[in-house]
Amino acid sequence: MIGVIQVLLVVAALVLVIYGIGNRRTYRGRAWQKMGVLFVFFLMVISVLFPELLNRVAHFVGVGRGADLLLYVIIVAFIFYVVSTYLHHQEQRNQLHSLARKIAILEARDNYKDRLK
Repeated sequence: MIGVIQVLLVVAALVLVIYGIGNRRTYRGRAWQKMGVLFVFFLMVISVLFPELLNRVAHFVGVGRGADLLLYVIIVAFIFYVVSTYLHHQEQRNQLHSLARKIAILEARDNYKDRLK
């Protein structure tokens, strides 16, 4: 029997996947990211509708409960997200610094071109 919380969680997962794939900023996003969103959606729906399956997987990999396994996976995913976001921001910062240097050089060349002749 499907409970109310299961229906709410599946609907929440569906909203998240629609947002993750249909977001205007990600229309040029990498296909593997969108596939990852779909995969996480699939896993979430399966774990919500069949929690005993998650327990079996947890026992198979040596974890006591399915909830503990889910927590471990979420922690690893969060750390991956934080590192990925940090590296992305660092790359953007480096690009911004490079552009600022180029603009400064071009402006200096324009402002002092009479003196250089």
